[in-house]
Amino acid sequence: MTIRAVLFDLDNTLTHRDNSILAYSHFLAQQFQTNLVVTDVMQIKAIINRIDNGGYPKKEMLTHPSIGASVAHALRQELEWKILPDFDGLTQFWFQYFGQFAVAMPGAIALLTQLKQQHFKLAVVSNGGHATRLNILKGLGFTRYFDAIISSELVGISKPKPEIFQQTSRALNISEAQCLFIGDHPVNDIYGAKQAGMHALLLEGFHSLSLEQSLSIEHKIQRLDQVWQYLK
Repeated sequence: MTIRAVLFDLDNTLTHRDNSILAYSHFLAQQFQTNLVVTDVMQIKAIINRIDNGGYPKKEMLTHPSIGASVAHALRQELEWKILPDFDGLTQFWFQYFGQFAVAMPGAIALLTQLKQQHFKLAVVSNGGHATRLNILKGLGFTRYFDAIISSELVGISKPKPEIFQQTSRALNISEAQCLFIGDHPVNDIYGAKQAGMHALLLEGFHSLSLEQSLSIEHKIQRLDQVWQYLK
């Protein structure tokens, strides 16, 4: 059946999470340099990376309900401060600015532009807070491309549950069999989309695969411009 809609995960699919954290770390270091004894961008980035874990934080790393609050707590504890910033202020700094420093995945802009020109329906399906998803997409300048932006917070369902994918296809008014989902996670993205009845395409390089996953995931790409071979 012909593909009529292309759905995307957000982190490490449309946006490069590690590069985004580096850009944000530079900005944070610049804004708080007068508060810090030593301004070390790579130390800031290492703290954030440990907690963020590529957008898939481990429960034991989260000291607070959100990544932003957990990052704020760790930065206050682990950096050497002349003037300790307010916890709530440092938390809100994440939510206000992280999306503004999102870095697009190579090839993302060209792919989205070409898909839109060819009249594919486009959507984002991402786990996480809805405001954060929107801030990242706005920071990338990507919101204009999408017919639907679905977050787990918005619909109350998280990937890999098939219902979040099915709700998205209904929002697009296109059957699941006519949807291609692209993501970096073998379970949340690929398994979930296939369980929902969609075609699925793994963007490799961000998660190690088990032998079973390597054998069972049929379609894999290393770059976004390789998507076109699955749309013919």
